[in-house]
Amino acid sequence: MKKGVISDYLPWILIAILVLVIVMVSIFLLKDKGISFIDQIKNLFRGR
Repeated sequence: MKKGVISDYLPWILIAILVLVIVMVSIFLLKDKGISFIDQIKNLFRGR
């Protein structure tokens, strides 16, 4: 019995696509807020 390569990686591929879609939708919906959120994260690493 041989298993296909796709059947091994299919759940991971679906999870990756789902995460990518969620990130793209959140960036699209929160354009202005998303930019300020990224700036806040950068400021946390700078220590200011």
